[in-house]
Amino acid sequence: MTTASTAVLVAGLATLGLGTPARAAPGDASARGVVVGLSAAVLGTPVIDADRTIGTATAPAGGGTDTDNQAVSLPGAIGVTAGGTVEVTATRAAASSSAAARVTNFNLAVLGVDVLDATEAAATATCPQVGATSAGTTLVGVELFGVAVAPTPNGPPIVGSVPVVVPGLLGAILDASLTRTETTTANGAAAVAVRVALSLSGTVLGTPTTIPVGTVIVAEATCERPSATPTAATVTPDEGPQSGGQTVTITGTGFIPGGTTVTFDGVPATGVTVAPGGTSLTAVTPAGAIGPASVVVSTVNGTAPPLGYTYLADGSAAVITDLTPASGPTIGGTTVTITGTGFADVLAVDFNGLPSTGFTVNQAGTTITVVSPPNPAGPALVELVFPAGRVTAPTFAYIAPTITTVAPNSGPNTGGTTVTITGTGFTGATGVTFGDTPGTNLVVDPSGTSLTVVTPPGPVGPVDVSVLLPGANADAPGGFTYVAAAPTAGAVTPNQGPQAGGQTVTITGTGFVPGGTTVTFDGAPATNVTVNPQGTSLTAVTPPGAIGPAVVVVTTGGGSSAPLDYTYLADQGDAAVTGLTPTTGPSSGGTTVTITGTGLTGATGVTFDGVPGTGFTVNQAGTTITVVTPAGLPGPVDVTVQLPGDDVNVPDGFAYRIAPPVVSALSPAQGPAGGGTTVTVGGSGFVPGGTVVTICGRTIPVNEVTVAPDGRSLTFRTPPCAAGNTTVVVRTDGGVSSALTFRYVPRSLPATGDAIAAPLTVGAMLALLGIVLVLLTGRRQRAGRIG
Repeated sequence: MTTASTAVLVAGLATLGLGTPARAAPGDASARGVVVGLSAAVLGTPVIDADRTIGTATAPAGGGTDTDNQAVSLPGAIGVTAGGTVEVTATRAAASSSAAARVTNFNLAVLGVDVLDATEAAATATCPQVGATSAGTTLVGVELFGVAVAPTPNGPPIVGSVPVVVPGLLGAILDASLTRTETTTANGAAAVAVRVALSLSGTVLGTPTTIPVGTVIVAEATCERPSATPTAATVTPDEGPQSGGQTVTITGTGFIPGGTTVTFDGVPATGVTVAPGGTSLTAVTPAGAIGPASVVVSTVNGTAPPLGYTYLADGSAAVITDLTPASGPTIGGTTVTITGTGFADVLAVDFNGLPSTGFTVNQAGTTITVVSPPNPAGPALVELVFPAGRVTAPTFAYIAPTITTVAPNSGPNTGGTTVTITGTGFTGATGVTFGDTPGTNLVVDPSGTSLTVVTPPGPVGPVDVSVLLPGANADAPGGFTYVAAAPTAGAVTPNQGPQAGGQTVTITGTGFVPGGTTVTFDGAPATNVTVNPQGTSLTAVTPPGAIGPAVVVVTTGGGSSAPLDYTYLADQGDAAVTGLTPTTGPSSGGTTVTITGTGLTGATGVTFDGVPGTGFTVNQAGTTITVVTPAGLPGPVDVTVQLPGDDVNVPDGFAYRIAPPVVSALSPAQGPAGGGTTVTVGGSGFVPGGTVVTICGRTIPVNEVTVAPDGRSLTFRTPPCAAGNTTVVVRTDGGVSSALTFRYVPRSLPATGDAIAAPLTVGAMLALLGIVLVLLTGRRQRAGRIG
């Protein structure tokens, strides 16, 4: 909206360069809603800056329609505002391309002045493949500087001007030139509903100056006529079977739905389907001779240059008469001969989908030899693989390997027996299992009729024996029997316990038999003996025993193990604590405490309020323990000596003292003398809700000190203080920290362009008011010109 000024409009005789549509590819079309490109600066200071395109549509290269609907806005612009709604669309098809742009309720203001208003501005461009191109525009309710205007297509520009206020540009005038264009060529069309060119004029430092500001376009549409003659660019895939039937995709231009044919070496393809944009089609190949073929696309408008396609052999001409031999072992390795005709183009032979090796084909294409791959026992599908197909040959039978003897057929359940297995088809064996456990040291005889292997440990009784082979295994159910062997015992854990028994121990070793194993301690049987399935560990509960060493023996049906050592300890009823020194220490821990008493030999640790101490030692006599306290909460805590069976507890045996806080750093270490600086203090021992800070002789109360949950940092705001260094001290119930230095710096005026607050005297205020009145009087006297 213009204020305190009058717009001047004239019909200018000088014309703006209308130009011609930009060079584009056949079938291109595009539309733009609002294009703003305005920029101006006075004495190096930007006064106008707006560069944005709002609403664009470009016809897709493959055909179809692109649309865009947006609200008009100019975020971040300087001296420019705009509003309205944009609708744009662009379409590409084989028969025509077109574009349209429509802008409604548009408003553009520059430097606070309404430059352009339009209830509706629309542009269209249409480029048919056959016939004349066309461009059109529609304008409703157009105003320039608030004055209604009616520009004619391709007529002289309507110009106008209005005074504006621009710092540094005296007598500033904003000039505008408005045009409406509709342009067509033999193959294209372009329309612009409104184009406004803006400039500023005035005096800068006494020199008359004109500043080009830029251009605003409202509703633009362009198009290019689609190509008439079809072009073919690619065919995908570019090879296929000689028998045809493959669907291919051809890309190009100018394809016409329902009016396009495709031939392969002159033979018509079937199922030709053209995409809506006329830039691609699909077709089904006809049968053809093996080798290259020419692909031609034709429409009523002409024929495209040919593309290349290759017909590949698919085996449709092959005939198979024999396959010899018709069987072989599952391990593979059988040389097979296939006879017939039409084999010249065979690439490979597969057995059940697995490629054979040693493939050869004779020059006449009548004989193939291959070596069979490994496969499971049973019939296998044999296929001749051609470049574009497969042909099925007679089946090939894979024969499973067999086990004849296992010698010896028994051995200890601890394993280690060398066994010889005889049979057929062992060549390529990868292992032998006894039950589910693999044997070791496998050696296969080159004849494939025997092998040797060492048995692994196994459960007592018969187990299945399997020779593992690619394709199929050779099995001997119950082929080997494990017999019990004397157990071995390696360790007992723990190796000491209470004289009253009742302690669960774990014994590791070999040859333990579930349900058939006993354990004795000095001849007394343990209870609850449980053996793991592998026979390598067991658990048992100790019987009562005499204080001192005892012999542990594991026994099965295969014999007894060598003895292990176990020590019975005095029951904890005989243990007692008579003193602790010292009985206090800091809450941070680290105090070495000596505990005296009797019967402490079996002690395994000491806790303070349930937290284990460190550096634990107990003397041989069981009368003295030393331990280092962990960190703890202030106050008395229970001290517990941990012993097998029962612990000895000393209620409130040790008291933790609160440690004074420790400070390490300030951030920042200085701030203004007026106070208000948020300072972070690093250190330890700060107590949430129980910490105060002293600075400049003033105490910051608890409720103004924020302590981190871990007690390792706090923050507070500095009070006012005289400039200079002062000390910062932290205090808790544990004591007072050492001092850190904080520097108060004097107040000073900012060195940057920041705002400065300063009081105004009455005289200064009256002087400022006078300047304002003079400026307002000058504004009222300024008037626009009409020409």
